[in-house]
Parts: sequence; structure tokens; C-alpha cells
Amino acid sequence: MFIPKIPTKDSPDSFEFWWKMATSAILVLAGGVFAGLSIGLMGLDELHLRVLATSSEEKTERTNAQIVLNLMQRGRHWVLVVLLLSNVIINESLPIFLDSAVSTCSAYAPFWLRANNLIDTQIGGGLLAIVISATAIVIFGVIPQAVCARHGLAIGARFAPFVLLLMYLFAPIAYPVAKILDRALGVHDTHTYKKAELKSFLQFHRTGKEPLRDDEIGILNGVLELSSKNVEMIMTPICDVVMLSSDTILDHATIDAILTSGYSRFPVHKPGNPFAFEGLLLIKKLLMYDPARALPVSHFPLSILPEALPSINCFQALDYFQTGRAHLLLISRTPGSHGGAIGLITLEDVIEEIISEEIVDETDQYEDNQSKRHAERMINDTVMRDIVERERTILTRTSTIEPTQVASVNIETVPLLPGSSQGEYPQAYRYVYNSIDES
Repeated sequence: MFIPKIPTKDSPDSFEFWWKMATSAILVLAGGVFAGLSIGLMGLDELHLRVLATSSEEKTERTNAQIVLNLMQRGRHWVLVVLLLSNVIINESLPIFLDSAVSTCSAYAPFWLRANNLIDTQIGGGLLAIVISATAIVIFGVIPQAVCARHGLAIGARFAPFVLLLMYLFAPIAYPVAKILDRALGVHDTHTYKKAELKSFLQFHRTGKEPLRDDEIGILNGVLELSSKNVEMIMTPICDVVMLSSDTILDHATIDAILTSGYSRFPVHKPGNPFAFEGLLLIKKLLMYDPARALPVSHFPLSILPEALPSINCFQALDYFQTGRAHLLLISRTPGSHGGAIGLITLEDVIEEIISEEIVDETDQYEDNQSKRHAERMINDTVMRDIVERERTILTRTSTIEPTQVASVNIETVPLLPGSSQGEYPQAYRYVYNSIDES
């Protein structure tokens, strides 16, 4: 006659045994979560969170960053104390449930395992204890921390409400401890980068999902260095400055020399004293001037020629140029007094420092007025991509056509320029004439 075995309190078939096993499993998982959150949340930089919360292109990432940022702003030490306190409570509670369950398993294990000392009734010895210890170490430490270290933002945002609940639950203990840490170690400030660190930081962005071009890195570095460069470092020395005397006669030869120089502004000094400046002559004021009149420079209105000390930085010069009062600064050791001029700086000079490259226009003879390097207008496939250049050669030979002989004119490439009253049109414009058949 079969008599069913009644489960005892400590037998593997009892409810209490499985309740302890389930509780142990939950504690193991919870311990892994808190261990991972300690690494994931505390490893997030507040500055990085602010950047993601405001400028991330992914809406989910922006939301997660804002959630975690709101949590960490309540107190970084408060969050840390709560996570560590929760982890300690779990680590101390786990042996209470696990010891009884493993002891029961050992007592009901096959005889040959106990006889060969592969399983002991005490959890401290035998093969089972080794397996459980190794498994617990992996679950508590390696796996959760590795996962949270890589996906700390997403996991931290998911568990943020739960962590906030624990913060209020453990507030009587955790909050005072956090305040003590704030007083002893100081409140965690947002980490910012120095300019030198930012320049190195930019170098690491040459590769990645959205790598920066060399030109972009050069421009950003140029902007960061702008306030540390004095205008004396980039100015054109006064001996290389092209200037005019106020008594210079603007005849045909002088006008030709001015136009071929490539400059749009000329400092004007007093006759016989090249260090006593009176103002600035803008070439556009000569557009309607007839050189046959042979007037002196003093006849024309001069713009202001601002002066500055050589110690001002390029940012100060740029700020002044942005006012629109002038795009040229006379660098002088005695601003406002004659005799102290040592050089000249223009808006183009400052822009060249920003982009970290020399700007060469159509009339420049040198790339750099200091080194006297001749201008080279080099192009390559990258520069010319999506750019079309059209050249035309103006021929001196003309074709005389009477207006009565022309029925229509088809212009192939460029707009029609006004011709003479006799109907003269330059051949280089490639006009197609449709003549009237007089027969």
C-alpha cells in the first residue's frame, strides 16, 4: 500500500522552501540591478546629459537624458547613498534565505554526492558552494555593471522613478549622510572643459558616426585661439603698408597704380610725415572721379582711421569691426598721437585667423604680407565640386552692322551690353545675327 510522503517544513517540496528560493532569486536580480545602477548612473556626466537633453537628434535620447538629469539634480550623493544602501541591504539579506535553501538541498542530495564530499550540508564547502559563489559574483558584479556601463542612460531612465521612490523611502538615513558628503567633499559641480582640453577633444572627432572635417576642426581651433592672439602677432608691419600722402595728385598714373594694387582702402598721412595719419581713403569714392582733373587726395572726404594698442587681442578687433565703423585698424604704441604706428590689421586678417587659412582674392600678390609668399590659386576636385566657372575672352575686333540689316539677335551666354549707335557688338559675346534678306 502506497503512503504519500507528507512534505516537511524544510523539505524541497514545501512552500517555505520555494518561497525562500524565489526570494533569493529576486534578491540576486535586485542586487544586480543596484550594482549596475551604481555604475550606470554615477558614470553619467552632467554636462553630457545637458548636451543630450537639449541637442540630441533622437527624441528618445533627449527624453532619457532629461529624466536622468532631473534625478541627479536632486543630489548626486543622495542617489549614491541610496544605491549603496540598497545594495548592502540585499547583500546582507541574501544569505539568510539562501543558507536555509541550500542546506535543505544538501540534506536531500544523493548519498554518493555527500559520501564523496561533493556536497556538504554546510554552504561553505563542496562543489555546490563553489558554483553558487561563482554564479553570484558574476550576477552581482560583472554582467549588470558591464550592461549598465554601456547602456547607462536608457537603463537609468527606466529605473529613475524606482530610484526616486527609494530616495524618499530611505530619506531619514540617506539624506543626512548625503549632506555630510556634500559638506566634506563638496557639491558635485558640472565639469566643463578648458580651451586646451576642447582643442584636444575636437581631435578625437575626426572619426566616428559624424566625423568633423579638417576644415571644421581648423575653424573651431582658430576661434578658440582668437582671444589669446594679440593683433601685433598678425598685423602687417608699417613698412609694408601701402599708403598715400594727402598731397598726392590722383592722375591717370596714380589711379592705375591704386587699382592694380588690389587694395580697397589706403591710409592717408600728412605731407612729408608718414607717421602722421589723417584718415582713410576708400577707393569706391573714386568711382565717378575723372583722373584728368588731377586733384590731390586732400580734396576727397576721408573716413576715420581708428588706432589701437598692439596688446589688444583679435577678438577685441573683431568686435570693433562688427560695429561697421571701419574694417581697418592702425596699430600704434601711442594711439591718438603721431609717431607710434607700427602696423595695420584688417577684417580679412582676423577672418584668416578664424579659418586658419590665408584668403587669396583675385588681385592679391601675396598670401601673407609678413612672409611674402606669392599667392597660389590652387584648385582640386574637392574644391571645384558643384562649382562652375565661366570665362570669356574680350576680343578687340568688332563687327559693324547697320541696325537696318539686323532682324534679331540671339544671345547665347551673356547679357547684351549696350553697343554704339552704329551697331557695333563685340565678337566675343557670341551673338547670332539674323540678317534681313534684302532681295
